[in-house]
This record gives sequence, structure tokens and C-alpha cells, in this order.
Amino acid sequence: MYITSPMHAVYALDATNGRILWRHNHKFPEKMPAAVWGPSKHRGVSLAGDRVILATNDGQILSLDAKTGKQQWTTQAADYQAGLGFNQPPLIVGDKAIVGTFTAEFATRGFVAAYDVHSGKEVWRFNTVPGPGEPGNETWAGDSWKHGCGPVILPPTYDPELNLIYVGTGNPCPMWNGDVRKGDNLYTDSMLALNPDTGRLVWYKQLIPHDVWDLDTFGEVVLVDTRIDGRPVRAALQAGKSGYFYAMDRAEGRFLYAKPFVSRITWAKGLDSEGKPIPGAIPGSSAETLCPGALSGGKSWNQTAYSPKLDYLFIPAGDVCDDVKQAAVNPTPKASDLHFGGQPEKWSSGGGTLTAFDVKTGEPKWQYKSRYPMRSSVLATAGGLLFTGDLESNVLAFDARDGRLLWSFPAGSMPQNSVTYSVEGKQYVAVGVGWGQVLANFLPSYVPELAQVPRGSLLLVFGLPD
Repeated sequence: MYITSPMHAVYALDATNGRILWRHNHKFPEKMPAAVWGPSKHRGVSLAGDRVILATNDGQILSLDAKTGKQQWTTQAADYQAGLGFNQPPLIVGDKAIVGTFTAEFATRGFVAAYDVHSGKEVWRFNTVPGPGEPGNETWAGDSWKHGCGPVILPPTYDPELNLIYVGTGNPCPMWNGDVRKGDNLYTDSMLALNPDTGRLVWYKQLIPHDVWDLDTFGEVVLVDTRIDGRPVRAALQAGKSGYFYAMDRAEGRFLYAKPFVSRITWAKGLDSEGKPIPGAIPGSSAETLCPGALSGGKSWNQTAYSPKLDYLFIPAGDVCDDVKQAAVNPTPKASDLHFGGQPEKWSSGGGTLTAFDVKTGEPKWQYKSRYPMRSSVLATAGGLLFTGDLESNVLAFDARDGRLLWSFPAGSMPQNSVTYSVEGKQYVAVGVGWGQVLANFLPSYVPELAQVPRGSLLLVFGLPD
């Protein structure tokens, strides 16, 4: 088993007992310029044959020997001094490691690129904010594309039959003030289908044109084969911060439906027949209440889960609103400048939910309510269980059919994500535990009692009875 710490230490563990086999410590530059976010957020590594591929906050991609941890090669793939870096494990497709950059609200633009797993050499690159001569550049006023953001913070998803990868992209910058970037601002807040061999754009669906709410649609894309309106469909599902989850035909890019999964949505009055939002509350010179709120509303990085047996999608969410006031921005910022364009003034929470949706119809089947936003990922098992966690530091297990809470365990800090695996016939459930950096820094300022939750990181592994 391979895990990473927030500071990018990679551990190889014996998956039966947790014994450390080797450890690789990543050395950061002495002064990381990302003063707000810092070099301390990471979501894991990828395996490519006998290699472990690590992508880092300071823009490097490294290959480590899976048996020894010895570093084999490193590539400086992104400019961390311009606010670009990686916080996700790459997607491995053949001999390519495919990964996108975060932008962290710095005045830069993101990209998705493929790297040869044997050498680290870049094979192709797709800019999530197109430059002059690239399709979509006309959707940016003037030179605003130069600092338009468009981050990618979660790994793409691969369909081997269609030979397509699916990528969710985040917000444009400045995030709460669109005056200096008039237009739809492609390809921010979009679902992209790319050819993994060449990086060619096959289709896209922009879910939120000209986003002025910071409602990134960077969520993981879940690929399911189902029936909608009685017809077989190869669907791509995505839930995000907007409070809606979307179903697309993943072969053609055709819009199928979108459904709300939170109780309060003010940023949009609704969606049209093609899923395009009808704008509602917009930040201005006085604060507007935006629901879901960007800081912890809707669904963030934490993953949904899908049960093929039930044809249910399980979405963890926060019923949270932010009061946001627009701020003036520099129309010609430096790449290392933060590019917010606004300021949240107040946060209000209606708690959190875990909701099961029937993928065939998009209708809810059951819902569990929690005191605080649900910020843990969800794991669905073939045995009909769901594992997740809450901000009160509990690991939770549910019956996937009806949402009954079956079991809980005090983890000491917030559970983040879970996996299940077997070794020599024995099944295990592993849970990564510990506050994420941005969540830990922001949430206690709005919910003071959460400041008491420990921030330590640990790995909990449970074994099923023989």
C-alpha cells in the first residue's frame, strides 16, 4: 500500500500490518511563494507497473521504484513561482501519466498534460484557458486569458472502450468579479472529453459560463452504464460545488439531465433545457448570500460513490451559504498575485447530507443528515455497504439500500477517504484520517467548536472477520 502525507512524504506499507517498507521525503524549495495555500496539500500517488508516480505542489513529477523508493527521474512540469503545481495522483493510461495543475486563485492559467512514465518527457498539453489561436480564446476579453485560472485538482477518468479521458475544470479568475473577463471564459467550469493519446478535445460541456460564484466544476467524473428514459446510455456523472449533479452522454457529450442535491440554491434561478444556469444572486458592492457557498457548500474534492447493483449515486454535501461582497481587481496582475475579486463576510450552515440518487431518473432515494457539512469521500462496496465520515471525527457505515446507519467508530480526527482491498483472501477497509489544510484553516472561523477537532493524520485499517 502506498500513501502520502500532506508534505508529500511517500510511504510504502505492508498492507497486512502497516509496517513501513520505505519512505521517500520530498524536498520543497526554501521559500514557496504560495503564502496562502502553502506546500501542504496532497491526494496521493499512482502506480505505473513497477513505478510510483508522484506529482507535487512545487510543479514536479517524479518516478520512484515501487520496491525500493529510489528516485528514477524528475521533471519540472509546472512553474510554482507562477502559482502552478499538482496536488493529485496522475491518471495512468498506457505509458502516459496524465495530470492537471491547480492554480490556487493565482493570476495564471491551468493545463492538463501527459508525461511518459519511462522518461518524464511531456507528450502533450491541453490548456484549460486557451491562448491566441486556440479555439475558445474569443470567450475571454482582451488579455484576461493570461490570468484566467481554470484549475484541475482531481484526476481524470478513463473510458478504455471510447479511448477518452474526462476532466472537470475549476473556476475562472478573478473568481468573484467577472468585469475584467467578459465572455463565457472557456474552458473553465467545464467537463472535457480528451483523447489520451494526443490531448485533442473531442467534446466539452461548460456547466457554468462566466462563473462569478467560485463554483468550480472540478469534481470527479463517474462513468456508468445505465438506462435513461428506457434507453441504454453510457453516462458521465458529476456533482460539484454548484449544488447540481449532471448526467451527460459520455460518447457524444449530449446533456441528459441535472438535478439539485442541496436544499438551498440562490446563485441560479434554475437551469434551462440544456443545463445552462439562469443567473440568480451575484456578488456586488454589497454582500449577496450565495448558496451553496464556495467555502464548504455543495460537494468539494471529496468523492461520490456509485453502486452498479443499485444504480445509485451517493453524494456527500454541505448545505452551506456564504455572504460575499465583490472587490476591485487589478486588470493586469502578476502571475504570483492572488486574484480573488471579492471577500466572504459571513457563513451559515444548515448542516450536511449524504444522499442516494437513482441514476436512471436523477431522483433521491434516501438521505442522511449530519450536524456539519459532509466533507469525507464515500466508498460503496459490492456487499451493499457505504463507508464515509463526518466532521465530528466518526467513521460511518451505512446500508446502501436504505441509508440506515449500521456502525460508527471514533477516528480521532476527520476521516477523509476509504478503500477496500484483500490480501490472501482476507478483506480490509482502510481509512485515511486528518483535517485537510484549507478546510482546517477556514471552517473553525465560521464554526468555532470545530477548532477543537484534532488535526493529526493517521491511517486506520479494519479487517473483516474470517
